[in-house]
Amino acid sequence: MVLSCLARVSRSEHASLSLVSKRHRSLLTTPELYKFRTLLGCTENLIHLCLRIPPDPNPGWFTLSLKPLDRRLVPVRSYFYQPLDAASMVAHGCGIYVMGGRIGGRASSSVMFLDCRFHTWSTLPSMGVPRYSAASGVVDGKIYILGGCDDRDSSRWGEVFDPKK
Repeated sequence: MVLSCLARVSRSEHASLSLVSKRHRSLLTTPELYKFRTLLGCTENLIHLCLRIPPDPNPGWFTLSLKPLDRRLVPVRSYFYQPLDAASMVAHGCGIYVMGGRIGGRASSSVMFLDCRFHTWSTLPSMGVPRYSAASGVVDGKIYILGGCDDRDSSRWGEVFDPKK
């Protein structure tokens, strides 16, 4: 019954609903809710943005509804992973891959995945080379990440990640 009610609530309101209780928060991130919304035809597209808004030095995640009457930035709760400075991001499938970046001026090889359906993060295997300010893109379902490293060996300037593996 609760899932039936929650499935009909716009995703732009999920952030507010998650503050009601731990139970609501856990229900809003379940695959069952997404499946229920799909069956009811209640899914909606959102743009996910990672923005650094002064004076806060840390980036934050926001969603933007594509509904004409609901165009507002909605903050995503702060317990989500905060990307590193100079990280490379690419959208693919149901989520966003966040790769590399800098920690204390040093390049990172970390790879994180944001599942945009459930607003959950997972850690993926690290890149072979630490990178920051790298370029990334998707070609034929594979993620290519290029540059952003100090390695003089040109064979390490790029790598390919296959999300299906």
